Amino acid sequence: MQDRSLVSSLQTAVGRENVLTKKEDLICYSYDPTPNHHLPEAVVIPGNSDEVTQVMRLAYAAGVPVTPRGAGTNISGSSIPVQGGLVLAMHRFDRIIEIDTANLCAVVEAGVITAEFQSRVEALGLFYPPDPQALNMSTLGGNVATNAGGPRGFKYGVTRDYVLGFKMVLPDGRILTVGGKTVKNVTGYDLTKLFVGSEGTLGVFTELTLRLIPLPESKRTMLAVFDDILAAARSVSAVIAAKIIPTTLEYMDQEAMRLIESENA
Repeated sequence: MQDRSLVSSLQTAVGRENVLTKKEDLICYSYDPTPNHHLPEAVVIPGNSDEVTQVMRLAYAAGVPVTPRGAGTNISGSSIPVQGGLVLAMHRFDRIIEIDTANLCAVVEAGVITAEFQSRVEALGLFYPPDPQALNMSTLGGNVATNAGGPRGFKYGVTRDYVLGFKMVLPDGRILTVGGKTVKNVTGYDLTKLFVGSEGTLGVFTELTLRLIPLPESKRTMLAVFDDILAAARSVSAVIAAKIIPTTLEYMDQEAMRLIESENA
């Protein structure tokens, strides 16, 4: 990075070891599953909201763009630093602060891995339904930033439906706290819905309050075979018309089945 004074200030804010400027390190933060690649000028790895605030203030004053990054598993391109600048890597934000079984909610940091969180709440008889494809790697903050969903969205909805509140650092370094543990919160504008899915364009999520529901008592998997696509499509309409809403409902054609069989062979 050419601005050595900014690098020095960032190192003071988060620690020298948490500011990466070597090309071999920057490459690791230059891509996601899409074909696009853009190299950042530096990668900053904060450990708390105060450090994020300092980083954002420094970048704002210097006119340097900041791209927040969770695990980089999204396919929207939102974690790629297309304008260079700084990548703000959030993987140190990995604490589950509270699982409130009485109020059916949890408070977590943005870097918590989705599958790990789901495992923790399910051990307590609770359920966090959103299931993005990369849930074993993706972070909850990344899920919220992209409003991620998966097959269970058919019945349970997507990430936006489970965010009760959050703490966010705005581009100028101010901290915004929205919502809380109350499900019915109709005072003022619904900022939660506005910011969820903003893909890092409005600020950096640091802490999340998430809604939980009771864990289903049992589950079953069924397989149906059809002669053609039209028959399969009609069966989907029939299932919904019968007011039966399965957790997931997926279609696999003959080629998909061949790939699965070859993978398991």
